[in-house]
Amino acid sequence: MLSLRLISRDFLLPAVCLTCLVACDQASSSAAPAEVEKVPLDLVLDDFEDGDLDTPLGSAWYRYSDVDNGGGSSIEISSGEGFDSERALVAQIAFEQKGLPYEPYVGFGASLGSESEPMDLSEYATLQYSYKGAKHSVRLETFDVTDYDYHGVVMPASSSWKTVELSLPLFTQENWGVPVAFDPAHIVAVSFHLRGASGEQTSLHIDDLGVVKQAESREPDMEVKEPAPPAPVAIESISIDNPLQALAMESLDRGYNITNWLEQERFESFRYDEAFVAALADAGFKSLRLPIDLDLYVEEISGSGSSIELTLHDDLFEILDSFEAWTRDSGLSLTIDYHQYDRSLDFGDPESMDVAVAVWEAVAKHFADNPRQDLFFELLNEPELSVSGAAPSQAEWTKLAEAMVAAIRKHDERRTLIFGDVEWYGIGPLSRREPLSDDNVIYAFHFYDPFIFTHQGASWANLGTTHDIPYPYAPERWSEYSAELGFTPFMESWILNDARNYYRTGNREALKNRIAIAKKWAVDHGVPVICNEFGAYDATSLLEDRVNYYTDLIGIFAELEIPWQHWFMIMDETGSVLPEYRAAFGLK
Repeated sequence: MLSLRLISRDFLLPAVCLTCLVACDQASSSAAPAEVEKVPLDLVLDDFEDGDLDTPLGSAWYRYSDVDNGGGSSIEISSGEGFDSERALVAQIAFEQKGLPYEPYVGFGASLGSESEPMDLSEYATLQYSYKGAKHSVRLETFDVTDYDYHGVVMPASSSWKTVELSLPLFTQENWGVPVAFDPAHIVAVSFHLRGASGEQTSLHIDDLGVVKQAESREPDMEVKEPAPPAPVAIESISIDNPLQALAMESLDRGYNITNWLEQERFESFRYDEAFVAALADAGFKSLRLPIDLDLYVEEISGSGSSIELTLHDDLFEILDSFEAWTRDSGLSLTIDYHQYDRSLDFGDPESMDVAVAVWEAVAKHFADNPRQDLFFELLNEPELSVSGAAPSQAEWTKLAEAMVAAIRKHDERRTLIFGDVEWYGIGPLSRREPLSDDNVIYAFHFYDPFIFTHQGASWANLGTTHDIPYPYAPERWSEYSAELGFTPFMESWILNDARNYYRTGNREALKNRIAIAKKWAVDHGVPVICNEFGAYDATSLLEDRVNYYTDLIGIFAELEIPWQHWFMIMDETGSVLPEYRAAFGLK
């Protein structure tokens, strides 16, 4: 029987700062990683042949999980059959959400040094190892990082053994912590970090881990082409003869989302308050969308179905009443956005859906006598983001939405509602549906095209290594080598295809053609559409490119008479907005 030496390292891990997961299901889908031929390792970190899970460097493999943060995930590591060898490290994993407010996680790693005596890998070019199993992030931890936002590379799942070689410059942070430059001379550990859905059980096998001094030579894998914008889509009319269109243009245009707050965690104090709302108005914004996970405030549940009864914590109505008063005083509209974030909704569980419906009934009853026409209820943000299991079909989501509408109408027949479709409020499913039965509904879509530009540097979308992608596409800033822009052969095929086609999609014409689909649907059905999420992540993109992008997008929204609400927060706590942004957004 093998003797295994194991150290447990459970620690607090901050929530990953997610913005929008519009295309993250694509980003998390498995794709076969590019395999390279094994080359002799210049420094073996561990080949696992001794079976004792001690490294040749004198350290031991440890494990950690989300248990101390409120989760219930577990991980066991042992020795198992290797890749063309007798033994490898095998991690058996079970993810469990429990009270965790973000995606469950586990990991394992080994110490390579300390702050006083780090391992210096500056003479090495690549990290190489073989693996099979779950999607994971391989990390080279440095002592410069003090908040666990370590530098890593996301690797897709693989059902068979693969050998991969990772250039050290590819190791980047997830960008939710303090930005720190990667210094290969300051290595203190190597680790493997995994996230998954609650209830998921999986495994990861690791073998022949080490570093190589000579990087594998690469051939050009992209072409530098001249821009090729698409032909414009013809729109005969943008006129919508419905009073809701005028309401949307008046009350939902030039909007702002307060992000990474009440959708992620229970209320503790007003991080954003009356002064912040007033500053939004002073800056020139006209509407506020408040993402909040309403069911986090459910205290007790009794009954089921139409007889279900809930007890809601007073905090919920303190929050909603405060923002209602503050926005009214500042002349901003308010959208209460049910932004279910902890994935506790289950479309296969009737009680779960009953709770979501009952929460809306309670909120509607609370505001039933409120006369404001510019107070909106948004039924459920991005249904895929709300569930831990299979994404709901359009029919399933429509059924739940209609039940929510019926519950609201028991107490409030006047309130204008906002509805977005499946596929993360996608334009495609919206354009293929019939409107809801209620005629007091404004329809929403989210827009993050072109995704490789708007989410460059976003680790949650497997684009953490990408950088300097221009907008619009410019041949002089493109490269024949995808790695020079941070693309790796281990990324999903749709990402690499988007990069190769960016000369056709990275322009105003392509943006307008896509948005025109939503507008045409709205005109055909006589209902308004709004875009209440869009934006460009600023971790590795250039300010001038984001300004170009926003200038084009805001211009398209104005041209098509589509109200907008921006997602990524661009105003600091003092109420300051960069002058370049003010011009792009048409603010004061």
